[in-house]
Amino acid sequence: MDELYEAYFTYLEKVGEYLDRLSVLAKTKRIAAQRGDVLSVNECMREEQEISLTLRRMEQQRVRMLKALGLEGVPLSAVPERCPPEQRQAARAAVELLLTKRDIYRSAADAARSTLECSLHNIEKLIDAKTSGGLTGPRARSGLFTDFRT
Repeated sequence: MDELYEAYFTYLEKVGEYLDRLSVLAKTKRIAAQRGDVLSVNECMREEQEISLTLRRMEQQRVRMLKALGLEGVPLSAVPERCPPEQRQAARAAVELLLTKRDIYRSAADAARSTLECSLHNIEKLIDAKTSGGLTGPRARSGLFTDFRT
């Protein structure tokens, strides 16, 4: 049983490594968005998608491990108290580290999202300002407006 717990803790460590990488990508994406570097933003998003797919595949492994450990349906934060006494300290450390990395990633991702939203809003304003004749309302953008000038 100890081997199963060790494998699970290794799994949590691996997930933490992916969260670290996602945090770095989110920070890079935020900086690229601030600079208007669309190609770098796109590259970051591509890498994020690759990691996301990897994490989805790893989810199946997590489900199997939790079932083998008898921890199905147990939230991550409650895992240490459900572990045998000799595994609790290792479980507590692994869970706390992963939750900390998750919080760091969420913070970086939120900052990147806000920056991207701001950049998109600025782009919309530039497009509206450059629209000839001041046709910036919904009719101009919808394609329902026809110019009959001759």
